[in-house]
Amino acid sequence: MKKLILATLLVAAIGTSAFALDVNKVTTRVQNSFESKFANAQNVQWTARETYTKVAFTLADENVEAFFAVDGEMIGYSRKVEFKSLPLNAKQRIKKDFSNYKVKEAIEFTQNDETAYYVSIENGSTKQVLEVSLYGTVSVYNGKGKN
Repeated sequence: MKKLILATLLVAAIGTSAFALDVNKVTTRVQNSFESKFANAQNVQWTARETYTKVAFTLADENVEAFFAVDGEMIGYSRKVEFKSLPLNAKQRIKKDFSNYKVKEAIEFTQNDETAYYVSIENGSTKQVLEVSLYGTVSVYNGKGKN
């Protein structure tokens, strides 16, 4: 179940649009959880799905997205990063193994105090998402684990 939620969140974090939600429709638990974790957030925008709420905001001059379960528990948070900020060995492997692909976007996703990077790449109509560990391990992400 957590892998399915993570896959859904990654799709949401890597460039899909969702509908804006009136903040009055967000549960008090989600609002309180968000405010306790990101007290200095600015430009807050709420988006809802059936199984989670996404909050896009600015914190310390960075755009961040946080994801909360309907019970208010934080699932994780993400922010866009530059490809050049990935671990060196991961960048080298991606450039070698996916030389025909263009890097479209990279995000840093933190869940349960564990951080990983997700890199969206494409070659014409072929699109893939790569999962990169903090140690530079690269694998193709399919939403069900590593390939």
